Amino acid sequence: MSGGGEMERRLPVFVYGTLKPGERLYHHIGYAVREVVPAVIPGRLFDTPFGYPILVDPWGEGCPHISGMLLYADEELYEEMMRTIDVIEREAGFAKGVMEVQLEGGERVEAFVYYYSDPPPYARPFWGTEWP
Repeated sequence: MSGGGEMERRLPVFVYGTLKPGERLYHHIGYAVREVVPAVIPGRLFDTPFGYPILVDPWGEGCPHISGMLLYADEELYEEMMRTIDVIEREAGFAKGVMEVQLEGGERVEAFVYYYSDPPPYARPFWGTEWP
């Protein structure tokens, strides 16, 4: 099956919670990661009772910069890594979008970002910019 579209582009993934290196879900994808680059995205973080954060309102007006990591995969493992992340994040109700994230030097790059449009009722504002 062919067809183009955003989702087939091999963009890095911006992670800010349990998929960051050293966090509890990273082992599911760590074997596929070639490079890890610190980055930020404007948004609001919420904590959940389930032990992971939720990014809400990415690029919202006046939002703080949320710290995370850009994960670049090995070329031949990219699709496998993205499938794994999709399963993990979709199960938790996240939407997936292509957004700009900012590198430490100020440069902006496009990446896949998993987020919520609105915080679910069980989420509580997280007052930091870096989880946990």
